[in-house]
Amino acid sequence: MEELNKTNRLTILVVAFVLVIIVGLITLRRPDVKYTLSPAESLGLLNDAALVVTPDQALTLMNDSGGKTVFIDVRNSVAFERSHVKNAINIPVRELFAPKSKSAFREIEKAGQIAVLYGETQQQANGPWLMLRQTGYKNVLMFTGRYAQLERNLADSLLKLLPQFSETPQIDTAALKSISASAGISPDVAKTEKKAVAPVKKTGSSGGGC
Repeated sequence: MEELNKTNRLTILVVAFVLVIIVGLITLRRPDVKYTLSPAESLGLLNDAALVVTPDQALTLMNDSGGKTVFIDVRNSVAFERSHVKNAINIPVRELFAPKSKSAFREIEKAGQIAVLYGETQQQANGPWLMLRQTGYKNVLMFTGRYAQLERNLADSLLKLLPQFSETPQIDTAALKSISASAGISPDVAKTEKKAVAPVKKTGSSGGGC
């Protein structure tokens, strides 16, 4: 009888252990992020000039009217609300792999667009960029400058559109000379002679009076 009880207890323990394993396998969550590149391969990306955007190249991309480039701002929401690149998407570093963020990156990829990551400094964008490249996003580039350079580039491009800051002359002097010559008008302004005014001699007072 005692042997039977031992056998029953052992059977119960084995069944309980198997159930724990099965439940664990069912509830086990797969990692949300799967890296496809090794650390060495990722570091090698830093030497590829085709994967980064310089400050000079950024201005051209910022003026892209075809919608082929999407700027991703990895700064916090406070800095983003203060100022950001026009039409940029704010995805802070801590939300890089949130479901909403991953959905945004997938939409950019499906649309055949290029995502350019920028931060307050290049170092702030460097980590997120490498992580995205490691996880298989091949359409992500990194801005190699500071955000202040993007602001200056944008300001410079706007100033060039204002007449008072443009070096293009607003009056075509050559055209004016051509019109004057065809009308027979000498470019030299004729000098007008001053008329001589003779002084008027005043007559002396008779000295009369009360």
